[in-house]
Amino acid sequence: MKLQREFFDRVPKTVMPRPYFAQENDVLGQSGTAWAVDAAIYGDNCYRDREKGLLEIYEAGAAISFFNLLPQKNKYEQEGLYLRLKLAYRTTANANVNIRNFSGNHVTLPNSFHGDIYDDSETYWHVTEDLTLNINSIYSGEKLWIQRVDWEWMSKEVVYEDEVQEQNIFLTRSFEEIKDLYASRDITPKSVKKFLMEKIKKDDDFAKRCLAILRQDQLMSKDLGELFVESGFKN
Repeated sequence: MKLQREFFDRVPKTVMPRPYFAQENDVLGQSGTAWAVDAAIYGDNCYRDREKGLLEIYEAGAAISFFNLLPQKNKYEQEGLYLRLKLAYRTTANANVNIRNFSGNHVTLPNSFHGDIYDDSETYWHVTEDLTLNINSIYSGEKLWIQRVDWEWMSKEVVYEDEVQEQNIFLTRSFEEIKDLYASRDITPKSVKKFLMEKIKKDDDFAKRCLAILRQDQLMSKDLGELFVESGFKN
């Protein structure tokens, strides 16, 4: 079907709020607490109770951003550390609160009339860019109260649960070895090779590109038509 294009001499502009970009703070320390009443809230269905130090949420829709209260998530990535985040909360008896947590997963918090701590262990693999909790749903007439988010820098070195009694669960580091990680180095053929090797280990896409370069002589020897077919392009 041939589409018929019309001419509109007057088209309304889109009206929306001016974007606001929060300033991310350089939060110091090995561990700390971010209070929910200080978080930025986007959406309705919530009440900031500063006297009790609680954020009261009912129904769904609110997004609670801790972007300016938590450390930058990749701050110590070079040292093999990650940001472990735990949520202190309380619910009414049958709230069945579903949230998108800091690791980007959608989970249902266990109902807790007297309060509980939700340990988001998945931050070991990923922390969202916006550091925001999204309240997906709360049962009608029920409520959720958020008090705080506890954060701590943890080593990515793993001790399995059945090894806890046999191994030291703390990683001891020296100031000199950490300082050496950030020291500026001369660019030499050896340092460039080391950089590329580390890049290949961490970046699968880069590793594939390296393999493609290694294959280029083999590919160039093929017939042009055969190479076109193998490439998967369509006429």
